[in-house]
Amino acid sequence: MKTLVWTLVLGVIALYSCQKVIDIELNPSSPRYVVTGNITDQPGPYEIKITSSINFDQDNNFPAVSGAKVCITDQNVGLTDTLTEVAPGRHRTYFLEGIPGHTYKLVVMVGNEIFSSVSTMPLPIALDSVYTKPAAFGDGTDIVAIYGDPVGRGNFYHLVLTVQNRPSREIYLHNDKINNGARVSHVLNNDVDIRKGDVVTVDLQCIDAAVYDFYYTLDQALKQNSAVISNPKTNILGGAMGYFCAHTIRTRSFVFK
Repeated sequence: MKTLVWTLVLGVIALYSCQKVIDIELNPSSPRYVVTGNITDQPGPYEIKITSSINFDQDNNFPAVSGAKVCITDQNVGLTDTLTEVAPGRHRTYFLEGIPGHTYKLVVMVGNEIFSSVSTMPLPIALDSVYTKPAAFGDGTDIVAIYGDPVGRGNFYHLVLTVQNRPSREIYLHNDKINNGARVSHVLNNDVDIRKGDVVTVDLQCIDAAVYDFYYTLDQALKQNSAVISNPKTNILGGAMGYFCAHTIRTRSFVFK
């Protein structure tokens, strides 16, 4: 019988509600800290979450890690915000602003361990329009997002689709390695049942390369069908899992008819 070793990142469970039924022997692994958080160009406060990882055979209640010291510095202006722990494992900014083009450094101290990450917020890209079309396969409905990639390579995108507060479990990513400077028609194949009268919302997030790699490897891990599934590539230094992301958001919503 094969052995499965898979330490799940909090964001996988919380955001995508992935549950797998696997009838195999499970081999425990050592828990690790999980750090997740975002800074956006929308008004704050922003939040950093710190939990402890669990083994695959445990339930989805990730233990919160209390008592950490969390700071975020806007490296463009040298301003540091010491976050307040508003609930176990949940730390909130006080005055920090998310500004496109600025670089932010996160430092988390848990006991004698120090974790850090740096993320630069790209300039925003307009989400020009969204519309629906019949799904290429099956009887469902696909969403199409239209946006223009600017000239100059190195642009990375993460799109989030929500229908009536039901987020799609799909991970939608795009980069400009092939169609640099082109107008993009991004088809969001989805697993959400879209019904007449539903409010459909699409968020276009401009992210940096390291965060793109996190989402890309997360997507590959979720689709992987093997005995050993690797964790996503983190941009957190010091031994923790998770991600820290400074990104812009442009949103469009419509009622499905």
